[in-house]
Amino acid sequence: MIKRNTVQKMKIMEYLMNTKSHPTAEAVYAVVSKDIPTISLSTVYRNLNTMAEDGEILKFEVGNEAHFDADISFHHHVYCKICKGVFDLHDREIADYIKNNAKIPNFKIESTNLIFVGKCCDCIPQEEVVQNTQAAPDAAPEIYGGLN
Repeated sequence: MIKRNTVQKMKIMEYLMNTKSHPTAEAVYAVVSKDIPTISLSTVYRNLNTMAEDGEILKFEVGNEAHFDADISFHHHVYCKICKGVFDLHDREIADYIKNNAKIPNFKIESTNLIFVGKCCDCIPQEEVVQNTQAAPDAAPEIYGGLN
């Protein structure tokens, strides 16, 4: 079956590429429907699921909701259980360890979905942030994203 790039699909991808918030389908719909008032929530779901199946975007479950990410590079996520924010975690050591050591007999791993759950720096007391940073200042991985 030939897949076409519809206006709806292109607008959805444009939004995903310009946000770091890892939105749900409902959040994508809320933004895209401003530019395309005739788009339906089911069209957004269908396009997101198809794009995820085709490997164009990532789809992952966190907090009992599906979230979507246009960054398909090898990375993980951090989920704040207070504000519900989802952030990218780019940590080369974790990525290398998984790639080199996660071997399961008679099984080919195609992807991983590692999500760390905790509290972001905006949701924990400032003194706790300082203590965590002082404990291992060189070990802090790069975390990107937010609630843009």
